[in-house]
Amino acid sequence: MLNISKYLEKFAKKLNSENDNQERIIEIIKTKTGLSIQTGDIEIKGNIIKTKTTPAVKNKLFIYKEELLEEINLSSPIKIIDIT
Repeated sequence: MLNISKYLEKFAKKLNSENDNQERIIEIIKTKTGLSIQTGDIEIKGNIIKTKTTPAVKNKLFIYKEELLEEINLSSPIKIIDIT
């Protein structure tokens, strides 16, 4: 019989890696643009980063989009194709 702790450990590892990826992306955004974005303001769905911020912040992200995508793809295990 499967041990429940082993089963739950799989989910814990996945959640931790998602949080690590979000924190890495937030740090890259802050370094490149100077914007401070909270963890709840971005969501990674598939290969796309979806932002829940003001239009002004989204505009600045759009201006730096190519640089951000390049840096994110170089420094993280996931490959991001777009920021919306």
